[in-house]
Amino acid sequence: MEAQAQQISRTITLKELGLTGDAWMPLSVSVVVFLLAAITGILVTTPAWFVLGVGRPFLPEFLMPVSAFVVMLITTGGFSIAWSIGVIGCLTLWEVLGKKTTFPAVRLFCGLSLFIVWSLVGIYLHVHSIPKPELEAQVLAQNPALHYALYTFHSYNNWMHFVFTVAALVMLWGYGQGLLRNRVAQVITLVLIWLIFYSLSLTIGLQAAAVRPIP
Repeated sequence: MEAQAQQISRTITLKELGLTGDAWMPLSVSVVVFLLAAITGILVTTPAWFVLGVGRPFLPEFLMPVSAFVVMLITTGGFSIAWSIGVIGCLTLWEVLGKKTTFPAVRLFCGLSLFIVWSLVGIYLHVHSIPKPELEAQVLAQNPALHYALYTFHSYNNWMHFVFTVAALVMLWGYGQGLLRNRVAQVITLVLIWLIFYSLSLTIGLQAAAVRPIP
C-alpha cells in the first residue's frame, strides 16, 4: 500500500505527460483518425453546410460545405486551445499553491476543463433555443435531406458529445498511470477528446443552420 501511495503521489515529468518530442506519434495518429471522423460527420450532414457555409455570395455554392468544414475545424481548435489553457492554468496555480503535479492532479484538471467547455456550449444552446415545430415541418416539406441533418442527426449528435466525454473520462480514470506508458490508450484518449470538441462544434453549427432561412 505504501509503495502504491508513493507511486501515485510522485511528481510527473514532462516526458511522461507527453509534452516532449515523444508525443508526436500518438498525437499524429489521433489527428489523422479525428480528421477521418470529422470528414464523415460533414458528409452525412452536407445539406446543412450549404446553409451554414461562409463566403456567400463570393464563393460558388459548391464550396459552401468546404468553408463550413473549415469553420468547424477552427471551432474545434478553439475548444482544444481553451481546454489546454484551462488544464495548464489549473496546474500552474496548483504548483503556486505548493502542490505536486501528480497524475491524479492532471486527471482531475483535464476532467474539470472538459466540463467547463461543455458547460459553456450548453449555455450557448440554452440561449439559442431549438426552432419552433412549424419551422421544422416547413423544412421537412421543402428539403427532407436538410431536415435529417438539422433535426435527426442534430439530435443524435447532441448525445454523441456526451458519450465521447464519458468515454474520455473512463480512459483517464480507468487506465490510471498506465495511460502514461500505453501509446494505444493515449491515441484513443486523444481521439475521444478531439471528437468531444468536434461534436460540440457540430452541435453549434447545426443549431446555427437550423435558425437560418432555407436558401
